[in-house]
Amino acid sequence: MTARDNGVVVKNQLGYCEPLTVDFIATLVTKEARQLFVPDARATKKHVRFDLYTRKNPYGKQVLRTGDQKGLYESNFNATWPVRISIHGWNGKTTTCSSAAIKDAYLEKGDFNVILVDYSDYSLDVNYFRVIAEVFDIAEQLNDFTKFLHKTTKYPFEEMYLIGHSYGCHVAGVAGKLLKPSRYGVIYALDTAGPIHQTIANDWRLTPDAALYVESIQTDTALFGYRGSDLGHASFFPNWGLGQPHCPNITGTEPEFACDHFGSLYYFAESVRNPYAFGAIRCKSYRQVIEQKCACASGGKQCPAVVFMGGEPARPKKGVFYLSTTKRRPYGMGAMCRMRPALDSTVVRSTNPRGRGR
Repeated sequence: MTARDNGVVVKNQLGYCEPLTVDFIATLVTKEARQLFVPDARATKKHVRFDLYTRKNPYGKQVLRTGDQKGLYESNFNATWPVRISIHGWNGKTTTCSSAAIKDAYLEKGDFNVILVDYSDYSLDVNYFRVIAEVFDIAEQLNDFTKFLHKTTKYPFEEMYLIGHSYGCHVAGVAGKLLKPSRYGVIYALDTAGPIHQTIANDWRLTPDAALYVESIQTDTALFGYRGSDLGHASFFPNWGLGQPHCPNITGTEPEFACDHFGSLYYFAESVRNPYAFGAIRCKSYRQVIEQKCACASGGKQCPAVVFMGGEPARPKKGVFYLSTTKRRPYGMGAMCRMRPALDSTVVRSTNPRGRGR
């Protein structure tokens, strides 16, 4: 650990980060209490921040502001490099380890403009329903920024990727719909936030029409993640979307109960480094995933992959897919897919050490 952020020494892979600890979550309670005693605090205008990282500044952010052409020209932004925009989830911010993992993977891969979207003015809120109600405001600020980039640098919307995690997937989805008739090129949806969003109108959540290509990676359908295959053109369910083999908690950067939920994010980061890391087989339907009936064509316990999950650049595909992973980084099994029973979710295993596969 060699980096220093606000006096705290932290590091994640190649970048600086803060683990999502109990102390971090406790700040939400403090914030809520302050707003109760100081009502005017909640009325303060909320802003979305855009932090640029490149290989020229891999650990020190350059804040880009919508409309600030001088600041953009003086930054390390390079319109000849791909633009990849990462959007954290509820209770997140750009300095957490999960945001750093996405950023580091891209900068290890090559020259990219990695923009981490910090909407912590909204997301650091104990009331999730209040954050849901603000999705259009967040999405509009995101679109105002990408329109500024497009107008100033001529970088095409169709080549911009949005990478969302949890609630950030719905922010990306709403932004993509509001951008029409222009279209974002790709949305990678990493364990899209679940149960509540399955009961609200499509305009408020991610759907396949939000970008030219939408790929979802669901790793926690038991608790936090979305249960279904109607989020994107391609839906991947590592380890049946249930208990992830590395949990709990090999990364040590999130609470144990959230390990499955963040698994999609760390898998995606590895797929950026190695686009052939996560081979998958096709399922006939999401019901086959639920019933764990996806199978090798040969009927065996392992078989060659037919597609690969994630990757940079994106390789569009269509359908529902199953894949297996390993217990340790880099997690992927390459071009081979192994059929095995699902593990209990992180929550079950963290409270019952004897929990086994189902």
